[in-house]
Amino acid sequence: MELKKWFETYTHRFDSPVPAMQQGMDLKRDHTRRVCENILDIGRSLGLSQADLSIAEASALLHDIGRFEQYRRYRTFSDHRSEDHAALGVKVIQAEGILAPFEPEIAGIILRVVGYHNRAGLPEDEDQRCLFFLKMVRDADKLDIWRVVTDYYRIAEDHRNSTIELDLPDSPGISDPVYEALMQGRLVQMADLKTVNDFKLLQMGWVYDLNFRRAFDLVREKGYLKMLRDALPPDSGRVRDVYEKARAHLMQNAPSF
Repeated sequence: MELKKWFETYTHRFDSPVPAMQQGMDLKRDHTRRVCENILDIGRSLGLSQADLSIAEASALLHDIGRFEQYRRYRTFSDHRSEDHAALGVKVIQAEGILAPFEPEIAGIILRVVGYHNRAGLPEDEDQRCLFFLKMVRDADKLDIWRVVTDYYRIAEDHRNSTIELDLPDSPGISDPVYEALMQGRLVQMADLKTVNDFKLLQMGWVYDLNFRRAFDLVREKGYLKMLRDALPPDSGRVRDVYEKARAHLMQNAPSF
């Protein structure tokens, strides 16, 4: 796949002798590769054709391409503190002309999926084929972010990484808008995050935004919700409430695997 070669060449332009910078670039490069693996896993579980698997994989490969320029410019992966990485990714794709070999309809789908993938919800005025691939990317993306953050939270006490934590303060308590949204089965808005605990609960709430049975099965199999629960204050009633509600939703959608 020529697009994979371009991805490797392009992203290595951002390599840095500064260890913290290189860590951020490596994190996103590895994340992208695993999102590609996840989306192919989901696609095969759905019995997709090779043509549709290729569209899905291309969308996954490019979904975070704006992150590299974002991190070089702003030294953060926080869109709130810099600029929307999805919109930046669309600009990169257009400037590089990398979708020129694709049929216009397919190129349009991939470009729109990249532009939409980090929105709080799905666009209401989009066609079903685009929405299908967008849902696949969003599920595949969440699966790897869960892997990254749960691995990190196990060591965070001794090795803090402000990049992963979006530079949020590690303060006690749970913000009211975060708790209220999750108890209503809604996604948390990034603007409502005040602490690392809020961010962890936002990640727990992603279970309400999964679309495919294979994604639910993998969340249950890997134990991601329990790992997030273990990374939060053990004596918090709010955390317990959010976790039990999220777990019930997961069990309803992945009763066995």
